[in-house]
This record gives sequence, C-alpha cells and structure tokens, in this order.
Amino acid sequence: MNNYYLKIADIKIHVKSPFKINIGVESEDFISCDEGEDIFLEYIGVEEPIKIEGTLLYDYEIKFYKTDLGIMHQLHPAKNYDPYAWVIPVDKYHYEVQYLIGEEKCIDYSRNIIDILNIENALNKFNGLILHSSFINWQNNGILFSAPSGTGKSTQADLWNKHENAEIINGDRAGVRNVDGVWSAYGLPVAGSSGIYKNKKAQISHIIVLRQGTENKLTRLSPRDAFIKIYSETTVHTWDDEFQNNILNMISDLVQNVPVYLYECLPDESAVEFLKEQIIKDNKL
Repeated sequence: MNNYYLKIADIKIHVKSPFKINIGVESEDFISCDEGEDIFLEYIGVEEPIKIEGTLLYDYEIKFYKTDLGIMHQLHPAKNYDPYAWVIPVDKYHYEVQYLIGEEKCIDYSRNIIDILNIENALNKFNGLILHSSFINWQNNGILFSAPSGTGKSTQADLWNKHENAEIINGDRAGVRNVDGVWSAYGLPVAGSSGIYKNKKAQISHIIVLRQGTENKLTRLSPRDAFIKIYSETTVHTWDDEFQNNILNMISDLVQNVPVYLYECLPDESAVEFLKEQIIKDNKL
C-alpha cells in the first residue's frame, strides 16, 4: 500500500493507494513530509461499476449526485463516456475512491487527485474558496488581480514581477482562506496556462478587479459592489446549498475586511506605479 501526503492551502491531505501515483510538476511543491491528515482519500479497486442511487445534481465530465450518504461524484474520461471511478463520502473528511480494476491509468497521476478531492469543496470545508485571479506577493503583501480571462491578470502580475520584483505565486487561481480571522491567499496545484504552481501563502493586502482602460483609474468598491465582483470570479457549486451558503458568508466577510478596488488601467509600468501609491497609502508603508 502506498501513502502520499499533500498540503494544499494548509489543508493536510492523505491519499492511500494500492498502486503508485506519478507525481507531476504541478504537484511537486505540494508534497508534504507531515503525515497528519485533515482529509483522507482511500483508493479501493472494484470489479463492477458502482450503481448510484440518488438525484443527479450536475452533469459533465464529473457527475455529482445527492445520495443518502451525502454528495457523491462520478468520474468520466470525457462527457458521454463510461465512468471509471466513484468518490463516496464515509464522513465529512474521509472518502472512498472506488475505481474499476484495470483503469488505474485514469487516476495514477497526481493531477487526478484534484478532481477526486474536488479541491473547491475541500477548501469550502475549511473556510476557503477559489478565486479566479493572478496572485502576487509584494513585500509580504498578497495582491490578487481578479478578472475574466483575457482582461489582463497575467499582464499586471508580470509587470509587477518585472518592475517591483514581486513574486508570482499563481497566474490564474488562488486559494483564499480565513484562518483565525485573517484572510490569506494560497498557491494551488492548478494554474491555467501560467504554469506557476508555488505552495506559498501571504496575507491578502488588496484585491484588484481589473478592467482595461485608456488611463489608470482606481475606485474603491463598496462591500456590495465588491461582493458582486468577487462572487462572479469564484468557483461555486450552485447546486449544493450548503456549499453556496458557505461561499456567500465567506465573501461577505472577505469584502468587509479586505480592500477591493476596481482598476481601469494601462498595460504598462505606469499601472504598477499608480497602484503601488495606493497600496503604500492604505498599508501606511
């Protein structure tokens, strides 16, 4: 039996498997020497497909069902293909991953753990969420640039890296958690096309909602407007009431305690200098 330990957003994950799991580049930084566990995944081979008795909640490459045991999900290689694994809750923090014997190749890569774990659900259990954003650390200030794809998140992160030596932690996704009343951002082993997977964290100084502009213009958003912007870029299971209620409560707290700005800006160094002045002013640096 093989045991693997990961730490993602300071959540300890124990994976127990009868076969070897190949560790990909995106997961290397998240392998942990700490053998504790907040979440336990136990892989169990089965001879026949599992028949789920429950209500289908969501249907794509992963299907989610509401059952008497809780919410189960079923993994497929692609939409309309037969399933190869089923994730069954034993309790809130322990899951059996029942897979068809002979289909180990579908789940023997570390990236598959994220789908099996359902990372946004794991964060949700520990007062966290996933925000579509580029996450940089500048002088121990966690700054999140949030916007739809193609709006300039990576451009602004790259400019801060070039002109202010800010470290890019993740170019596309950030884990965001409230631990003991402090909101921090975390790197994740998922990063879109940026290819940056750093297992680092920083207390969140600012969330910057980007919009392309003809000049640099910064507007502090009210909690209500900030909530709308943040929610639209957060991964939400709208079909899971408990999950969604947790998200609503977390974002409400986040926007009350972290400055959120709308930033209409240019894709050049002037945008860095303009925003830097505001961050220095807000943080009294």
